[in-house]
Amino acid sequence: MKRSGEVDTEMDDEMQPEYDLSSVEQFWIGLGFEVERITEPALRFSKAPDFLLRRHGTAVAVCEVKSMGEFDYTVKVNHADGSFTETQHNWRESNRERVLHRADRAMGQLSYWNGDHALVNILAFVNHDPRVRSEEIAAALREMKGIDATFWFDAKGNSLEPVPVVVASEAGRQWLEGTMNLLLETRLKQASAA
Repeated sequence: MKRSGEVDTEMDDEMQPEYDLSSVEQFWIGLGFEVERITEPALRFSKAPDFLLRRHGTAVAVCEVKSMGEFDYTVKVNHADGSFTETQHNWRESNRERVLHRADRAMGQLSYWNGDHALVNILAFVNHDPRVRSEEIAAALREMKGIDATFWFDAKGNSLEPVPVVVASEAGRQWLEGTMNLLLETRLKQASAA
């Protein structure tokens, strides 16, 4: 039981809803990939990415899913009269910093699992904040070393936009087309290079 005036901080920064993982998994299956969830049961907090993607039994990519809600954490203050006050906050000052923090963590996980870069490194970013747009951050995501492509899904409630925006450098685009056989112009929306 919480005492009056005690602060309860719920941290959502690195948590992603299971439906985000399942929706991204279904997206890859819909594109014809075999999806294997990567687990490291010996570790309390896994450093591995979420998925290994295969095409005809051959591993072609690893994918880390990161979600971002409208707020990173909630502070709840319980009052003596039994009521409480709840305020929502973000860890970082700008939306750009919030997105890039998650991308940086994903890059670490992708590098941990695929350090020799034998497979395509993919960040599946699930955005639940209607004020954040992929166009604002695409250039910075494109420049991140260690992530070949970001698949940006905008979420509405518990469902994801069916076709993500793909943010990739020219080299990343070549990986997607050559190794994964994904043609950006015909099946996926590509973020503009501007």
